[in-house]
Amino acid sequence: MFYNPMPAAATPVRAWAEAADRLRAEPTLSLGGLMLHVERPLAMEPDEEAVVSLVDDFLRCHDKQPIVTVANTIFPSSLDRGDGIDRLRERYLPIYQRRMCRQGEWGRYFERMVNWKDREGGHRDQIAENIRMLKDARDGRFYENRYEIIISDPVRDMRKATNRQCLSMIELKPERDGPLHMLVVYRNHYYVQKTLGNLLGLGRLLGFIARESGFEVGTLTVNSTAARIETDGWSKADVTALIDDCSARLLRQAA
Repeated sequence: MFYNPMPAAATPVRAWAEAADRLRAEPTLSLGGLMLHVERPLAMEPDEEAVVSLVDDFLRCHDKQPIVTVANTIFPSSLDRGDGIDRLRERYLPIYQRRMCRQGEWGRYFERMVNWKDREGGHRDQIAENIRMLKDARDGRFYENRYEIIISDPVRDMRKATNRQCLSMIELKPERDGPLHMLVVYRNHYYVQKTLGNLLGLGRLLGFIARESGFEVGTLTVNSTAARIETDGWSKADVTALIDDCSARLLRQAA
């Protein structure tokens, strides 16, 4: 079954915890994936911060990338000074070249967003172009369906059987006199290592684009066409205990 929507969740952390719990209970969903909908992509309650810490500690204990690193592959929030996409790109790309770019790797999502190679041998900043078009929509003729950021590159990616990007594309959906929404497609999602950090990074990216283009922040919808609770360096019992602990903390908060 390839349409498995989750009920709308208030925050990214709740969306992740509820979806992880469902995947743990229904492992056959992994091939069909899950669709998440987050109503407040930038919100985080105190107990949700504790959940992020639990997952982060688990990942660090097993020598995996911490959540902040995963989130920063989508949006490097520590480099945002509130001075626009051009300045953010100028700060980011030298750091990417020094620390992140490795021969044979696919790169980082944010790099593809702001430094896409075009057919003429130059580079295009997709985020800057979308911000410009969204500003034009606010000030002139309004379009609802022309704002997208492409990550998957057939030339670079389809020839590789492994180590390919998981995030495929992002669509931005503005409402006239309303907020800016984001729709994201993943071809694959590892729920323990990546998904929570991805949701946090996507929320921050949406917040940045909305701020720069003059919109309020809307909702975040993420369609993972394959989603799994992976056991990569840990046991099924370990990850079950992690998900149970996260769910229990959120239940205490709700009570």
